[in-house]
Amino acid sequence: MANKGETKCLKINNASAITDVKKTKRFVYRPKPGKHTGKTTISIGFVLKNLLNLADNTREVKYIINNRELVVDKRQVKDHRLPVGMFDIIEIPKLNKAYKVYYGFNGAYYLKEVEKSDAKFKICKIISKKITSKNNIQLVTNDGRVLITTNLAYKPKATIKLDLEENVIKEYYPLEVGREVFVIGGKHIGSVAKIEEIKLSTMTRPMLIKLKQDGVDFETIEKNIIVIN
Repeated sequence: MANKGETKCLKINNASAITDVKKTKRFVYRPKPGKHTGKTTISIGFVLKNLLNLADNTREVKYIINNRELVVDKRQVKDHRLPVGMFDIIEIPKLNKAYKVYYGFNGAYYLKEVEKSDAKFKICKIISKKITSKNNIQLVTNDGRVLITTNLAYKPKATIKLDLEENVIKEYYPLEVGREVFVIGGKHIGSVAKIEEIKLSTMTRPMLIKLKQDGVDFETIEKNIIVIN
């Protein structure tokens, strides 16, 4: 039997909770493999139809994209199944609009409109770090970027503020007490809180972060947060 090719749609029952789509609809666009993991990504076509409400069907989605009316992280969108995830910057030049992707308190993605001056910067979490053969530092971020630098101060689990136009690091936010974080997983997803204490990992448990939000303390594991300030 011949290979039928990849599946371009995703059943609602198998779609992640981040889409927040009512089950009256049967399918959503299946995002292509890319910079985000399958469980943390939505397609740009879904954004146009369900979050921005700029299109009613696939034909209209493709018309917008084919007319080069959409930009993600300063790159022209060419496919309606392009994967989009946390902190990605979506721009619509003809409307002079820019949006940043966030998690809501229900765990579903939503878009927050940002100023044009803020649309050139993106928050990226450092996932890994290693020294290359030329003694440079290679950083891999949560959105699949590979950055080369000579600064030894950058550490995994910390965050950088990246200039998308120049592809250079503008600011560095280490994981330390007093920093502000955005919660991307667990019971408190979508919350903004401050680090009160960091409990190092052991042989039996991962690193725990004690946070405070509006006078309320709670704990979560390190992978559930991103430092934002």
